[in-house]
Amino acid sequence: MSGRDGQRGFGMVEVLVALGVLGLGLGLLFGVVGDSALRSRIGGDRQAALLVAQAQMAAAGTLFALDGREVGGVSGPLAYAVRSRPYGATAASSAGQLWQVTVSVWPRAGGPVITELRSLRLAPAR
Repeated sequence: MSGRDGQRGFGMVEVLVALGVLGLGLGLLFGVVGDSALRSRIGGDRQAALLVAQAQMAAAGTLFALDGREVGGVSGPLAYAVRSRPYGATAASSAGQLWQVTVSVWPRAGGPVITELRSLRLAPAR
């Protein structure tokens, strides 16, 4: 066997090692890109849920009365519920009654609550 035959085998091993390193690098890259895409989608879902919650919070007391009932609905792929209850043990004053309003938003297909907002609203005296 000559010296050249040994060098050819060594070159083949180098190519296999290089392909292995390249495969490992690509696998890690795909993992990072996949994780980034997932985090981006989750962030977009949270942003959409927050916009729905803010819109429903703004409607509390104007589009529907603050009377202790739960009002629910759907906005695109999201479902929401708006709940109101008298705040604390305070009696209504001449200015009105203080209510705690809670808006919860979750995926329409089911799943955990994505976002929940709470606020105090003053309902006019009746």
